[in-house]
Amino acid sequence: MNVRRLIIAAVTVLLLGTLFTAGYQSLAVAQNKSDIASNKENVSELPPEMVGKRASELLLRIIDTIASGKRYEREIKSASAEDRLVLQLQIYNLQIRIMDDIHQLADALLEVEKAGPQPKLRGKVEDGFTRAIPRLWFHIDQVRDEIDKIRARRIEAPAEERSAIENEVANYTRRLDAFYEISLAHIAKMKQVGMDVKEALENFIRLLYDRVDELSGRLELALDRIDELEMRGKETPDDANIAKLLIAAKKSLDTNSAGMDVVLGVMETLELDTRLYRTQLLTATRDISSGLLDFGVAVNLLGQALKKVTGWLVDIGPGYLVKLLLFVGILFVFRFATRTVRIWLEKALDASNLNLSQLARRMIVTTVSNLVMLFGILVALSQLGISLGPLLAGLGVAGFIVGFALQDTLGNFAAGMMILLYRPYDMGDLIDVGGVFGKVDKMSLVSTSLLTLDNQLFVVPNSKIWGDVIKNVTAQDTRRIDMVFGISYSDDIPKAESILEDILQSHDKVLDTPESIVRLHTLGASSVDFVVRPWVKVDDYWDVYWDVTRTVKLRFDEEGVSIPFPQRDVHVYNQNLLAGEAE
Repeated sequence: MNVRRLIIAAVTVLLLGTLFTAGYQSLAVAQNKSDIASNKENVSELPPEMVGKRASELLLRIIDTIASGKRYEREIKSASAEDRLVLQLQIYNLQIRIMDDIHQLADALLEVEKAGPQPKLRGKVEDGFTRAIPRLWFHIDQVRDEIDKIRARRIEAPAEERSAIENEVANYTRRLDAFYEISLAHIAKMKQVGMDVKEALENFIRLLYDRVDELSGRLELALDRIDELEMRGKETPDDANIAKLLIAAKKSLDTNSAGMDVVLGVMETLELDTRLYRTQLLTATRDISSGLLDFGVAVNLLGQALKKVTGWLVDIGPGYLVKLLLFVGILFVFRFATRTVRIWLEKALDASNLNLSQLARRMIVTTVSNLVMLFGILVALSQLGISLGPLLAGLGVAGFIVGFALQDTLGNFAAGMMILLYRPYDMGDLIDVGGVFGKVDKMSLVSTSLLTLDNQLFVVPNSKIWGDVIKNVTAQDTRRIDMVFGISYSDDIPKAESILEDILQSHDKVLDTPESIVRLHTLGASSVDFVVRPWVKVDDYWDVYWDVTRTVKLRFDEEGVSIPFPQRDVHVYNQNLLAGEAE
């Protein structure tokens, strides 16, 4: 493999040497075929005092370069293979040096002409430029032909050699791109000198469009080849040849993309319209960010996207539109069915003899309604072409995993079922559970929501409720109010009892049955205490509590019954007196 690559490299350099030898000769000859005579006539020394030191030095260097090139050409005929390789590389470097020297000579001409006309020097410069232009076109055609020959070898080459061939193509393509950039600089320098570049520019523009059209087709071909190989790779992932061919195809795409970028850069320097080609290049390389800076390119990209969307809508859109309308219609029907089921189920539960709590009723209605809507969603998804079998299987597996991970939640679920079954509380009940005292707002199978008396919301897990003491304050229809009122030791006890009983009997919300209780309860440190225990409806508890407390204070004041303050007797002893008594 190394010997083969060495042979290929040698042949490549020899071919390049031949091309650049022809270019080198074309810069030194006149229109006739006599190289030596033409060189003596067109490239000759001019004294420094006539054209300036810099121009004279450049002319001498060009003459020496031509002479060196002719010497290398003569030596090639009898040189060995390795020496021929070296000589061809030297001739190539000489060709590039001559082009650079001609451009520097043009700059020297412009500098010395500031002092006055230089017809002899101008003639040599313009003649050099004129003769270099057709040779540049010749080099471009020759390198493109060589690239085509290499690509022809690629067709029958085995997969393991494709990548090396693509590397050859990339090397030649870089040299070809350099010729386009040199040509642009050459024409720009001719225009700077004051030469007529109309014909040269027209020919160059034709070459550019020819090149960019070729690259456009090759980009499409490379993308198609990559798509095909990627598809084959998915079908047979273990095929090593497909992987090698895919690497080579991507190298080809990179080579053609880089070449098109160079040519488009040259065209944009000449202010040619490159929007369509630039759009294709950005699409192929996926480098959209840089292209968005160009308004025209951005518009083209948007146009292409809209065209694809429009094509999709025309080809596939109607079918999907029908499916989407059917999907929405099924959801609407099942939503209506869900509401109907909810209403029917609530009426059925009302008419039944089942002694269900409000929590249980709400749970049954909500669960059945959700199941109906879930069934509707599954039916609607099936109309979109979604297979329900894998979906249900996936939900089953996910449910098992989630259930295993959420064991505490399952405990809450079980506790919720027990609460619904035994009904220790219902909606609106005032309960004390899990350290929270409040009214039951709503309940699910995993938690119960409580609203405290100051309107704070607490969500208590059902497992904490069922595993602890449940205090239901409003479970019964009636409730007893326990109050304590104290009077002074000097007040009339029967009178106080009479006042308290009269207050309870005159209140319209105090129940007759069970009978209210007014009893002398304790003899306190500073008061005689009565217990007052009326029975009321649960909803009237606080109204009666506050009304009776207020009325007792007012009636005691009217009847002269005092409510004593806490009292404490303090005895002060004289220490001296105590000491005398002790003696």
